[in-house]
Amino acid sequence: MSDKRELGERPSFPVASTAFAQLSFPNGATGATLIDTATLNINGVIEQIEIEISTFTDGAKTMTINIASAQNANLFNEGSLADATTHLKQALSFKNSADADFNPALVDGALTLTGTISGDPGASGGTVDVTIFYR
Repeated sequence: MSDKRELGERPSFPVASTAFAQLSFPNGATGATLIDTATLNINGVIEQIEIEISTFTDGAKTMTINIASAQNANLFNEGSLADATTHLKQALSFKNSADADFNPALVDGALTLTGTISGDPGASGGTVDVTIFYR
C-alpha cells in the first residue's frame, strides 16, 4: 500500500498505514520454525498496531510479537496474544501513556517484525498479519 500522504490524496488526514509481509507457521512447527520475521520501511511516528492472528487448530498456543528498529531498539513487544483474534494496540500519549499499549515511536527506516508461536499451531498451521498506522 502506498503512503497516501505523499501522493496528496488525503492531505487533511495525515495518517498512513502499511502492512508487514504475512508471518507463517507450519503444521508441526518446532525449533526455528516457531519464529518468523519480516521487515518494512516507514518514516513517521507509529500510533497504532493491528495484529491479526489466524485460528490455530491447537488453540492453546499464543503469539509473542516484537517490533524493533534498524538499530535493534525494541519499539513494541507483547506476548500471550490469543489466536483467532485481531488485537488493536494504541499509543495514547495524550493520556501520558498511563493507558497506552506502547509509547509512540519515531521511525525513519527499517523495522523488523518477529513473531514467535508458543508451539505447533496444529494441522491448519498459522498466520499473523501486522499493520502499522503512523503519521
